[in-house]
Amino acid sequence: MFDKVEQGKKVTSILATNRTENIGMDVWDAFVVPRYFDHHDFFSTMPCKIEGGRGCGKTMLLRYLSYQSQFSPKRTFSDEVDLSHIGLYWRADTQFLRQLSKRGVSSEDWSKCFIHYFVLKVTIEVFKSIDFIAKSKNMLSDFSSKRIVELELYDETLTGPVSEIKVALERIRKKFELAISNPSLLEKVVFFPFDFLKSALDELQVILPELSKTNFHVFIDEYENLLKYQQVIVNTCVKHSEPPIIFKIACKKNGMPFIETTGEEAIVLKNDYIVHDLDEYTSKEYNIFASEVLLSRLSKVAEQQSNICLSNADSLRARREEEYKKSILIRAREIFPGKKQSELAEDVFNKASLRGKLNDMLVQALKNKGCDSLCAKDFIKTEAKEASIVCTALLNRESIDPEALLIQLIKHVEKEKSQFDDWIGTNFVGCYLNIIQRRKEENRLYCGFDTFISLSQGNLRHFLELCRTAFSAGFTIQNSNFSISQDYQSFAANQTSSSLFSEIKSFKPKGEKLQNFANRLGELFALHQSRLSQSEPEKSHFSITGGATSLSNEERLLLDECEKWGVLTKVTATKTKSRLSIDDYDWILNPIYAPKFEISYRKKRKLNLNSEDIKALFSDQKYLYDALYEKHKKLVINKSDSYAKEKGNSLGTKDMFDV
Repeated sequence: MFDKVEQGKKVTSILATNRTENIGMDVWDAFVVPRYFDHHDFFSTMPCKIEGGRGCGKTMLLRYLSYQSQFSPKRTFSDEVDLSHIGLYWRADTQFLRQLSKRGVSSEDWSKCFIHYFVLKVTIEVFKSIDFIAKSKNMLSDFSSKRIVELELYDETLTGPVSEIKVALERIRKKFELAISNPSLLEKVVFFPFDFLKSALDELQVILPELSKTNFHVFIDEYENLLKYQQVIVNTCVKHSEPPIIFKIACKKNGMPFIETTGEEAIVLKNDYIVHDLDEYTSKEYNIFASEVLLSRLSKVAEQQSNICLSNADSLRARREEEYKKSILIRAREIFPGKKQSELAEDVFNKASLRGKLNDMLVQALKNKGCDSLCAKDFIKTEAKEASIVCTALLNRESIDPEALLIQLIKHVEKEKSQFDDWIGTNFVGCYLNIIQRRKEENRLYCGFDTFISLSQGNLRHFLELCRTAFSAGFTIQNSNFSISQDYQSFAANQTSSSLFSEIKSFKPKGEKLQNFANRLGELFALHQSRLSQSEPEKSHFSITGGATSLSNEERLLLDECEKWGVLTKVTATKTKSRLSIDDYDWILNPIYAPKFEISYRKKRKLNLNSEDIKALFSDQKYLYDALYEKHKKLVINKSDSYAKEKGNSLGTKDMFDV
């Protein structure tokens, strides 16, 4: 019994570790090599920008590429250890680097300070990597006896055995950080230029022949958090990268707003660097990758997967076998069983409160139609539960004749061809959400492995948080199969959605404005979701009439912030009904927020908003949003159904039923 309790604690603890920072620098045994990994050369001598939203795996990838993981003591090599590439990971200490501004010091001197600090940090990592590899893999056995002499030109303490230079460099770094805290001491600092790093590498590659052909790749994480002048300096490093030192940056979407360098030329895409879009890469077979990560985590507690080593890129070929992919998806779906549409309909019929709501909605719809010849129970067919639920919307459409609809329903019950073949697929989810409205504890739309995949939309951190919350709530000592009930999964979806929505406020510097925008947008989608006719169901994204160019500069920047932080996703626009629309993009509210607003997570239909609407959604003046909401409320409660008329979807004309 005790072992089972401990097992449950371990499961939730392991799944809670969904940030790379909680793992450490050596991620070798925790890393699941992404399925795109062998299609892209991250150790190319071409500089690159690795971009993607929060939770896409940027930091984990960079740490996997770093020397601590590539030469990990946990890693075994079948062949000779390859020293042609050594990865150096550097994430800016934002709190420290933001001190390198103003405070009575000129911008020119702050630039010298940043260059000095950056060069120091990278050089220290170079010496640390050599020491680490020597000890971890028993290589460079006589490196400690080799002496550095050329660096004495920069500082008299920088001479002696290779193993001692990093200690001297650390002392110089600490003195510099002390001077930053006391700017009057900066006058005594001897600033190192970029040539210092090159001098160090040149000498190392002479005295250590094993490194003579080694390229050092500096992976700069969270580049977007650097100050503008610091980004410009890094841009210069990227532009002028050449062996043996290559600079590569990682940032969120829209995290590289400046293309300037310290010289007259700008940094140019393709000429100076390439882009690795991890969101795009991860979207392919994301469900398989997520299931691998889940099973890898759970395998630390109980056997859950095959013997394939997921942290080794050599295993990717085996992981692409169809039988393997099929097996892990089956296992993931066993852990998080979902509900088919037919089973959701079964719930409505079996739960008295929901069946009562279904009956009440049909009664009201027939009353609004002025139909006395039929009653609600005529449209409640236990043999056609999904169709019965969809009738709650169809009977609220002005163009639908109840008696003609009943004929179609009977045909459907008798397995004949009917219009319900199309109506169910288009309208069921919207109708189910209207019935379940304000009954979150009974809503089972958001459960199941495949639904968790859709809710997390490529964000592995969100996926693992859904899993963690589900296990935390639903794992029991009697449950040896690691299968979480749909009730607990739904609870997890609601909890995670609300928790991650609250987190938006922390997205600096515009967090509160972004959260306010997301809340208003969610309210608008929920409002349209409540439309009884469901003539345009499942609205979960919007387009901007006239495109983003019709917006003010401030609103465009705010949309960029929404995309950067993953509140919105920007995709190429789908076709629009209006010829006047110049929709360059569609903007999708992150599906993880769908449970909070009780709306669909699927990308089905969109709202067409204009520049004034976007202004109102972002505005601090609440009356502007109130006016927008009221405008849409009138559209929703309007009984006329122009959409149905537009489509000619009238059941008032009997010859439409002739088959």
